[in-house]
Amino acid sequence: MKFFRKKEKTIPIPEDCTDFLIEIDKSICTGEMTVGFRNPKTGRLLYAELVGSDEEVEAYKKKYGR
Repeated sequence: MKFFRKKEKTIPIPEDCTDFLIEIDKSICTGEMTVGFRNPKTGRLLYAELVGSDEEVEAYKKKYGR
C-alpha cells in the first residue's frame, strides 16, 4: 500500500515553442524514434529526445503538460 505518490513534474513549454506541435520522427533504417516540437517553418525538431516506445512518447508529452 502506497501512502505517498511521486508527483510528476511538468516543465513549462519553452517560449519559442508555444505554438508548435509535438511530433515524432522515425528512422527508416534503424526504427529509431525521436520526439520533439516541430518548427513548421524549418521542419526541424526542437528540444528533441530519443525514445524507444510509445510509453516514452506519452511520458514526453506529460513532461510538457500536453
